[in-house]
Amino acid sequence: MLCSSNLYSHSERLLEDHLINVSKLVEIFISEKPEKLKENYTQLCKILGLLHDIGKATEFFQRYLLTTDEKEKNSLKNLPETKHSFFSALCGYYVIKELNLPDEFLPLLAFVVIRRHHGDLIDISDEVIVEEKDCENLYKQLESIDNKKFSILVDKLCEAGLPLRLEKDLIKKWIGNFPQELRYFKKYIRNLNNNIERFMTLNFIYSLLLDADKSDAVGLGLSEFAERVNIPAEIVDRYKKVFLFQESPINKLREKAYKEVLQQSLDINHKIYSLNLPTGLGKTLISLAFALKLREKLGGKHRIIYALPFLSIIDQNASIFESIIKENGLPPYTNILLKHHHLSEIFYKKDDNEFEHNEAKILVEGWNSEIIVTTFVQVFHSMISNKNRSLRKFHRFANSIIILDEVQAIPVKYWLLLREILSVLSKKFNSYILLVTATEPLIFNQEDVKQLIEKDYYFKNLNRIKLIPLLDKDLTLTELYEYFNLMDGRTYLFVFNTISAARDFYIMIKKQTNLPATYLSTHLIPKERLKRIKEIKEKKYKVVVSTQLVEAGVDIDFDVVVRDIAPFDSIMQSAGRCNRNSLKETEKGETYIVSLRDERNRLYSSYIYDPTLLDITRKILKDYKEIKENELINLIEEYYIKVSERKTQSVSKEIIEAVSKLRYDTEDEKISVATFQLIEQSYFEVDVFIELDEEAKNIWQQYLELKRVKDFFERKKKFDLIKANFYQYVISVPVNVKNKPPIVEGIGYVGHETINDYYDLDTGYITKESTIIW
Repeated sequence: MLCSSNLYSHSERLLEDHLINVSKLVEIFISEKPEKLKENYTQLCKILGLLHDIGKATEFFQRYLLTTDEKEKNSLKNLPETKHSFFSALCGYYVIKELNLPDEFLPLLAFVVIRRHHGDLIDISDEVIVEEKDCENLYKQLESIDNKKFSILVDKLCEAGLPLRLEKDLIKKWIGNFPQELRYFKKYIRNLNNNIERFMTLNFIYSLLLDADKSDAVGLGLSEFAERVNIPAEIVDRYKKVFLFQESPINKLREKAYKEVLQQSLDINHKIYSLNLPTGLGKTLISLAFALKLREKLGGKHRIIYALPFLSIIDQNASIFESIIKENGLPPYTNILLKHHHLSEIFYKKDDNEFEHNEAKILVEGWNSEIIVTTFVQVFHSMISNKNRSLRKFHRFANSIIILDEVQAIPVKYWLLLREILSVLSKKFNSYILLVTATEPLIFNQEDVKQLIEKDYYFKNLNRIKLIPLLDKDLTLTELYEYFNLMDGRTYLFVFNTISAARDFYIMIKKQTNLPATYLSTHLIPKERLKRIKEIKEKKYKVVVSTQLVEAGVDIDFDVVVRDIAPFDSIMQSAGRCNRNSLKETEKGETYIVSLRDERNRLYSSYIYDPTLLDITRKILKDYKEIKENELINLIEEYYIKVSERKTQSVSKEIIEAVSKLRYDTEDEKISVATFQLIEQSYFEVDVFIELDEEAKNIWQQYLELKRVKDFFERKKKFDLIKANFYQYVISVPVNVKNKPPIVEGIGYVGHETINDYYDLDTGYITKESTIIW
């Protein structure tokens, strides 16, 4: 048994233990991946694990790590000699080069992955620039390494699988040759063509190392990752039998669609599927049941990643999945079902073991679960990013089933980009993609997608609503109010394009009628929004006035829906809230499309939507006085064809070029991978905490207390513990809003005693501006 090197990676962790454990974790992670990836990259990844922190062997780093003098630690922290990643990356480069692997790019990939494993990825062109001072620093670091300790360390690494023994003389030779080595790659990088597979491979290897490194650093053992949970494919069937649904025409259609999808014979060579069903026909249950059936066919190990565009519907769908799991006698532990978004509670439980915060954070953010319910932002920014934190999850896409629910929410300008990325994931990483929507956009060529149902049958057999365009004249809010008789006993949902329009119309209704009415917008704190959505589902209101946040996936139902003009797919989503459950079989729901203008005669729609999409929509609707529900499928198909013809994919093409060139981030104005933003803000925002009730007061006091904690990591840990509750009281306002609250401890703060100056209990944040779109 070899004695220890007495070199440390962390204050109480031997360097050899950390390196060997990371290598073992990488091996566990990659063992779940497709055979081709295992064959090509297992040895490479194990070596990266063994070498990624070998630069910590320098005397400079050891002194920085182990000193108890805070002043000395701070002075050493940012010295170039203390940095370890470049030295480690150099060793990784040469060891991989010595293997003579068929892909000549892999030594450079190894260098980049190790060099950036503590930071974010940058333009690969900048990675091959090595200055004289860099080499001088490497020589200095090498000279400082204790020969005996290093020899013991290397012996242990070789015993663990390092194929080349590192000697200081050899490393010295490598340093001397390195600038010349990288000159070759400058030409190689210039000649990179439009092939995004290299980008995906780099992300994959980077992701594996990051996940293993972070997991070991918090003390998670190998056993936490080695065991997987079997989920029977029939759990949705069993759930449906327990909750017998009332027999009705709409439920018969739901059952027919469910059986049609589940009775499909599966060909695992098909990788991209579509479930294109009208709203209200049970897409959530069907998609989960299909994914579980496909997972069983594939051997029961593919993770299911269920993604939605909006936070407002994540809790709703995750709650359904949890009910299904519980009803089948499975414990709803986090290793079976995980909900993850930027406001998620940091909590992880497995086999009655509740993990400590640091461990839970790593397990949650690393998607260590069989079913992950998350957002489009999390999914697509884990595919297309330069950020360490985002890319850490990338390897989870290999051997996964990705369900993109409400896929029409993806901006048109990114269709080409996401088609390319998802296609490579399906072909090279064995990912299966299920697109779920009532309004299927033309992201993929139709021959590449397998339809799970005969969609025409379902659209043509529905007769729940009629769509009535009222677009001959632009209306004011007053004219809109006067047009509809709200006292006719029916329930109404009004969907507006701007917050100011929704708020003004709601105030008008409250003044003019005694009808039970409520209002929804992002002006309200999230806690209040969720409460009101729950009350709407319980039928407490005759009139609901809202912005677009009710459009996709929110399960609410009205007799009449009135929608300000929007792109046609958004109109159809709003129409999906009308007579959704076909409760009035003899009476159709009515969805009206109106064109509203403000006091300056500007259309509210012009503040929000692309003029091309609005123009296409108006041209489609202009010849109709009334549209039956079974006619809508032809119109949405016509709409998407025209969108494809008229909307450019230039943004996608620019990012695809950056992806192909491995231009992750740049300091100049070139388009880079970091340019990608699924949700773009047209203005800068500031978060504002609204101290609305006693719970908010307590949370705010906890926030002030943790701000006094000096240690950054301890402060962050304490905030993570209250984050989910804290953000229930936070809204975002533009930085230039006229009624801006004071900034306290880095966030806007509306205290309980000043609440009336900034926040209305009925309509939310009080603004002074006339037209507010946020």
